Order: sequence, then C-alpha cells, then structure tokens
Amino acid sequence: MKLDEARAECERWLSYLARQEERSIALQKLASDRRSGKCDDIEMRRRMSAIDRVTVYDGARLADAVRAMLKHTNA
Repeated sequence: MKLDEARAECERWLSYLARQEERSIALQKLASDRRSGKCDDIEMRRRMSAIDRVTVYDGARLADAVRAMLKHTNA
C-alpha cells in the first residue's frame, strides 16, 4: 500500500469514527428527550429508526494502512 492510499484509508476510518460519535450524541439526546417527556414513544421510535442505521467498518485495510505509514516513518 502506498502512502497516499494509507492516508486515504486512515481518513476513511476517522470519518467513520466521527459518524459513530454523532450517532452516540443523537441517541443520548433522544434518550434525554424521552425521559423528560419532550417526545412520546412513537416519536422516539421514529427518531431512533432515523438514527440507528448500521454501518460496519472493515479494519483490514486500516491495518495495512498503519503498517505502510509506520514503514514510511521508520525509513
């Protein structure tokens, strides 16, 4: 893997982490709204469905990217 490919893969992983953080924050807000009565059960389920999309990150290429970047820094 070349260095520019490794950088791109690391950026993709960081982007995935940012989306996961946004999802976590949205779910926390939703839980807070439900507990405080700002939304009912139906609204909570609707909002949860909009938030709860499953995204899986395949870390196999990330491992290759990290190896390539470490090799480059040790050169």
